[in-house]
Amino acid sequence: MIQNPQVQAKAQSEIDTMVGHNRLPSFDDRPSLPYIDAVLRETLRWHPVAPLGIAHAVSNDDIYEGYHLPKGATVIANAWAMSHDESIYFNPFSFEPDRFLSEGRLTDDNASYVFGFGRRICVGRHAADASVWSAIVSFLAVFTIKKAID
Repeated sequence: MIQNPQVQAKAQSEIDTMVGHNRLPSFDDRPSLPYIDAVLRETLRWHPVAPLGIAHAVSNDDIYEGYHLPKGATVIANAWAMSHDESIYFNPFSFEPDRFLSEGRLTDDNASYVFGFGRRICVGRHAADASVWSAIVSFLAVFTIKKAID
């Protein structure tokens, strides 16, 4: 938030408008706070928690895009590279939560690949999403983060 004060101000404005100043936001407020969700998605996209994901072993010989993957080979999904793919995310090295919004609504792109894929997707992804959302919205409702003054 220190690097992107305009994001902080926009998020705080959304909280103030939709929730007010008399209470902290709750999960019941989440549908009316799409920008906070966009901030969460952009945070996970910009700096994935596990940028190289978890190693997997190929269960059967396979051919993928012309490459032979022998049974037992280790495969690692590079979440960082996917989340910084310029053909998907314009200006991927900048922090822009609005990329996950269209006309004030969340887009279908939820950057869920940061939690893995398929049968081995993180079983705690929903708990992680909820707890990080709660921390972000509570923090922004109460504090304004600024650079230290000498």
